[in-house]
Amino acid sequence: MNDAIVTIMKEGGLTLWALLVLAVMIYSLTASVWARCLGVSKKVARHSWEAEDHSSSRTVERDFAAFELDELAWIERRIPFLGVLIGAAPLLGLLGTVGGMLVTFSGMSSQGRGAPIDTISTGISQALITTQAGLVIAVPAAFFLALIKRENELTQLQLEKQLHQKLGGLAAS
Repeated sequence: MNDAIVTIMKEGGLTLWALLVLAVMIYSLTASVWARCLGVSKKVARHSWEAEDHSSSRTVERDFAAFELDELAWIERRIPFLGVLIGAAPLLGLLGTVGGMLVTFSGMSSQGRGAPIDTISTGISQALITTQAGLVIAVPAAFFLALIKRENELTQLQLEKQLHQKLGGLAAS
């Protein structure tokens, strides 16, 4: 198994190593944002606004805005960066494809010098491996990003619902 991984990494070249680093960045950021998103969602669900002194609607709105800035802003700042990282994976795979094709064409042009089929097959292998790796990294990450965005939206909606309920209760008293 280890020999197969080492062989694939060698065939993929420097671009595959860059994709591996990018994958670690994407999935570690995804995990931290997802964990934070779930934590904030739980905090919103169990937060009791009743214990706080809300004498006016302005105070209520300020407290809700402060909570939103403290808790949700961290997530919202990372979502666009995560999207950029995810978008970079297939592009980096495409860069590996171009590099592999250059190796392939180089092997095709050196007909008289050695075994061009080895160079051609190496170039094709590099092109395919990096393309596949870029897509394998990006596609699941894009689904995770969609889940994060949805959870963030649901949390914001829950917070807004609580705000309106609190304001409604304040207006009734």
